[in-house]
Amino acid sequence: MEIGTRIKRVRQEMGLTLKDVEAASGVSATHVSEIERGEASPTLGSLSRIARALRKMPAFFLEENEIGEVSWVSAKNRVREIVGEKGSARRSSAIERLTAGVPGGRLQVRRVELPPGSTYRAERHAHAGFEALVVLHGRVRVAIGDESWELAEGDSVHYDATLAHTYANASRDAGAVLIWAATRRDSD
Repeated sequence: MEIGTRIKRVRQEMGLTLKDVEAASGVSATHVSEIERGEASPTLGSLSRIARALRKMPAFFLEENEIGEVSWVSAKNRVREIVGEKGSARRSSAIERLTAGVPGGRLQVRRVELPPGSTYRAERHAHAGFEALVVLHGRVRVAIGDESWELAEGDSVHYDATLAHTYANASRDAGAVLIWAATRRDSD
């Protein structure tokens, strides 16, 4: 969907005139109208100001597919992926996405199953954002920066993901299940 079409729809849903958007954003009503009609493309600065005036993130208008403000995923419609060691079904981890995309991808939540001996996410990595883990079943070894912990059922940890971090199943005999949540990240 075109950026201008989205801007116009949101503006009208909010009951705002072009002059209202001009007053709130500093972008002329004429230019907003040109953007809405597809006769002009907004600069990143003007899009940011218009988005703020319409109480949206700029990403809302840039996403290829328009995504709703609420993410609802039924248990039967969860996306399930098998990741980890190639050629080793026993040690491959399963991930279920508990959230669908929201504008700008600001939050991701997943259910992660780590089989016995799994090394999924065993290599340290760092990226922008924050993460949290909650252990539902088993034991999970977590290392963040210079510290490490072994988390048991019900234990949780929250951290700045710019610190080098890793997690893995702490047991070679039993599986572990955790909930992983992260704010927007630059890499996966």
